Amino acid sequence: MASMLPIVYWADPVQSAAVFTPVIAFLLAVQYNSLISVLAYSALLLLVLVGVCNVYVYTMVVLLKKLPDEPSSDPLYKVYGADLTIPAEDVVKISNCTTDIVNSGLTELKRLFFCENIKFGISLYCLTYIGSWFNLLTVIILAWTGLFTLPKVYINHQAAIDDVVISVKTVLDGLKDKISALVPVTTAEDKKEE
Repeated sequence: MASMLPIVYWADPVQSAAVFTPVIAFLLAVQYNSLISVLAYSALLLLVLVGVCNVYVYTMVVLLKKLPDEPSSDPLYKVYGADLTIPAEDVVKISNCTTDIVNSGLTELKRLFFCENIKFGISLYCLTYIGSWFNLLTVIILAWTGLFTLPKVYINHQAAIDDVVISVKTVLDGLKDKISALVPVTTAEDKKEE
């Protein structure tokens, strides 16, 4: 997670753009086209880029002799040497972690659905309105854009944002106190005494 912070804060704009742009392009493409079409066109684009690089190397090395005849002349030289194998230990770690996440998630869902929790019901009802306004993919696109935008905006305007957050928090605390004064809150101890 710590390695993502410089990318999200745009410390190196080229690296941040290299992470942000392909993901947002993929999400926008899937928004308007089927996933199969997007994957097929992406693979075709990758194949064309590799072909163009091969033509470039052939032209520059063999025909024009402007580059030396060595592997480092190829722009994709580093990609050819990349190790794409996944060690078995990593697969075991990921599967153990995934199993823990799924089990805790299922336990939490069981607790939420089978316990009398009115807040969870209200949250689900509110999600129906959000779902009628937005597609899930739209929410993902907004979240991805916000992940790369909001931290930089906060860093650039930290004092002004902190002032606004403090004033909003003060107003919300005052509103909460007024609501608490109007609505009596019953605790579990009060119910036992009755």
